[in-house]
Parts: sequence; structure tokens; C-alpha cells
Amino acid sequence: MTGQSQGAATPASLVVVVTSPEPAACEQRVLQRLQGSGVCRVVVRDVDAMGDPASSDAAYALARVLPAKAAVTAIVDLSGRLDTDWNRFAAEGVWQLRDVRGLPLGAPHHGLATLANAEGIRLHLVAWTSTLATLVDTASGFAEPREPVSPERLARLASALVVGALCEIRALGSLAARPPWQVAPHPPTAWERLAWRLRALAVHAGLQLKGFLLVEQWMVGVVDMPFCDAVRARRLPVHWLGERETSRCWADPFGNPGRPDEIYCEEVDLRSGLGRIVSMKLDELDQPTGTEPVDLGLTGHQSFPYLFRHDGALYCVAESSESRRCVLNRQDADGQWQQVCVLLEDMAVVDPTVFVHEGRFWLAYTDVSMGQFDNLCLCHADNLLGPWRPHPQNPVKFDHWSARAAGSVVRDGDRLLRVAQVCRSGYGQAVAVNRIVACTPEYYREEVIGVVSPAGDRVNPDGLHTMSAWGDRVLVDGKRHVLNADVLWHRVKARLARAMGGRLVKLRRRSA
Repeated sequence: MTGQSQGAATPASLVVVVTSPEPAACEQRVLQRLQGSGVCRVVVRDVDAMGDPASSDAAYALARVLPAKAAVTAIVDLSGRLDTDWNRFAAEGVWQLRDVRGLPLGAPHHGLATLANAEGIRLHLVAWTSTLATLVDTASGFAEPREPVSPERLARLASALVVGALCEIRALGSLAARPPWQVAPHPPTAWERLAWRLRALAVHAGLQLKGFLLVEQWMVGVVDMPFCDAVRARRLPVHWLGERETSRCWADPFGNPGRPDEIYCEEVDLRSGLGRIVSMKLDELDQPTGTEPVDLGLTGHQSFPYLFRHDGALYCVAESSESRRCVLNRQDADGQWQQVCVLLEDMAVVDPTVFVHEGRFWLAYTDVSMGQFDNLCLCHADNLLGPWRPHPQNPVKFDHWSARAAGSVVRDGDRLLRVAQVCRSGYGQAVAVNRIVACTPEYYREEVIGVVSPAGDRVNPDGLHTMSAWGDRVLVDGKRHVLNADVLWHRVKARLARAMGGRLVKLRRRSA
């Protein structure tokens, strides 16, 4: 790794942002986010004003708009048109945002290839230096095959990439070594565009039909191996608990620390899709003996009851995004839950996860306003009860293959492992295992080191989206897509009711 130590906290001095003469909405939004990030100073230049980098006037032209004796950290080319030989005027070179085919942000048909293949949005941040082009980082966002990608959505991904790289420079002194970028821009032909659109139409229709006819039915299971061994296993030997029911199912299991017979999980009403938190008791053979509702003082849909102990007390932070509050609960001596503080207010937070690292409390979560499946945000505090401070890099990660939390954060030797959901083309398909490389109030980075797949499981082969440590065992949940006649009939009646209601409204308007 190049550069200074992580504690050096060298500030990113100056970034030159290059835009088009008439910047698109996406360019403007990225620029606004960079200017409001607080991680750098920004100077804006028009691409036509930059000229030829080989010209004797180039250095003078650039210097005219820079503060005296300012060192340029990077030149961020949002236009995609800048001559990359300008890299000699910036310490970290010229940065551009490209899709998997090498097309720059804003180019015609940008991102169409991955969208058509049900792989969502994928952006690469590429840096051109004097020696080579390197892939700095990648961001990917969940999107349906025929879903139009808004400029705001693209800007979120693009600005997250740039801010993340600048935070790394500020923390380490320079970017760490990166793999080379060797993709030559390849605009799609008319036949390719037609094939992609037809594929997107077929994939979209298939997903819609499958979503209407089939039900995701989840089950909770136990794995008799330590967490760090389980995340390395190619196939988990799961002992699934109980039997399937037609009206409800269970997911998001977390074991009560120190209690081998009690699990907290989400109980889902399959008709309404609403979940509530329940306590599930197990007998000596790990068979469920019943469930009891758990009152956390929350409203609306509830799930992901993340349990942990601190200073001898049992705490729970659960998903309650409909209430737009992330609440910390503590169990009293009578076994009742009391709300002790609000960790995040006026935010739709899903899958909140609390862990401790280097004497500091961390809260990892996904902000629904940015996307349900693809972003990771962080807050940190010196005390569990706060105050909690947002990470300047938020969202610290955009990736629908490995961002949204899937259970525990566990120490493995001198490193932390964080599990996350794989949502490549749908919700909760597998579990990605991330190694946390850096976790400080200034800079966060993690890398995927493995994937735990449900493939080969005879009971629940269609999904796996929670792995939580429970002593020397692991709790998981898995899903199977099933045809549930009761739920299907309920959906048919609901659609007919909506259709008839719409017709009645139209008739009333005409008669009026």
C-alpha cells in the first residue's frame, strides 16, 4: 500500500471538476454533491476551456483558476471528453466514470448492457495517470430491467465513488494500488441495442409473472459450526426448524446471547406481507415449541431484531423503517423491552447492525431513500446512547451484490467480517462475506472475500439472506418459491378490487 499511514489524515487539497459546456442534470447533481461533501475544495472548468494538455499554455491556463500554490489532487472529468494526458497536472491523475463497456457517464446507451441483463446499474471510477489506467472502485445499484434510471440515482452512485476515493486519499495520503483498467470504449450496435431491449422485456415479464404467481416462503435454520467456519463453507449443513405453513413464515433469526433455547425473528403474514417480531422457543431437539410476540414499542412493519449484549444488559435494534425511526431497546429485569434512545430520526432505515471496533460503537444500515438493496451507510459514537455521527463518506458503499446487512459483524483474528445480502436480480439471493479493510471516522473500505450460496439445499434452494452468530452455532434463513393457492387468490381479488375501483372512479367523473 502506498502513501502515508492511516493516522496521517492528509487532506485532499483541491479537485478540478470538468463539465460539459451545457452540463446534463446528472453532471450538475454530482458537482453539487462533491461541493457539499466537505472532503475537498472544488474548482469547476468547462471541457472546452481546458485545451490541449501538450500546449505550452496549458499549465498557465489551469493555474489561472487555481488558488495560489494549490496542489491538484485529481481532475474529475464528468464530461467524458477530456484528454487524459491532463493527468500530469494532478497527483492522482484524471478520473472518469465509465460503464462496463467503457462508455462515459451521460453517453448514449450508457449502462444499457447491465440493465438488460438484470444486473442493475454499474459504474466504474477509472484513473488515468502517467503510467497506466487503473480501476479505482466500482458502484452498482439495483434496478429492474426496464426501470428508467434517473439522473439523481446515477449521481448518487457517481458521487459516492468520487467521495470514497477522496476520503481514502485524505486518510492514507494517496490511493492504494489498484488493478489496471483495460476496457476500450465499445458503443453498442443497433442490433445489440435491439437484442438488449428484447431481453429486458422478457426478463421483466418473467419477473412480474413469477412475483405474482409464487410466494417467497422463508424458514429459519440452525448450523452447528462457528460463524467464521460457516462463512467459509461452500454448502451449509442447515437443520431447518419446523414446517412450512400456508399463512405465515419466519425470517431474520437472531439468537438470545447465552440462551440456547430462544430465538428472536420476524414472523411474516403471507397475505399482507407485514412482519412482526416474535420470540421462538426451542426444545432440547431444536424443535420450535411456539412463538410469542415481542413488544418493542414500534409501529408498522418490523423485522431484523438484531440482539447484542453490552455491560451485562441485552439490547435490541430492529428494522422499523415505516416509523422512520431507528430505536435502541433494552430488556429490563422483568424481561420487558424499554426504548432507551433513538439512534436515527426521520430516516427509513433497514437492517440496522451495531458493532464495536477500536473502542467505538458503529451502526451499519441501509437508507431506503437511496435504494432498498444496494447502499451501506455508517454512524459512529463513543457511547452506545450517543450522540451518533454520520460518516462523511455516506453511503460508504453502493453495491447490490454486497452492501445491505445480512447479520453479524464478527472478529476473525485481527480482522472484522461483515455479511451482506446478494441482491443481484432480486431480494436475498445469497450472502456475501466482506472483510473490513479500514473502519475509522474518516474512511471506510471493505472487500468481498466469498459468497455463501443456498445452491444444493433441498429444502430452501432459492435464497439465503441472514447469517447470525449464536455462540458456537449460526442461525440462518432460507427461502423457496412456492405456489400458495390461498395467497394467489388473495392477490387476484385485490387486483380485481383495484381495477373495479378505478372503473367506478372513471364512471363517477364522467357522470359528474
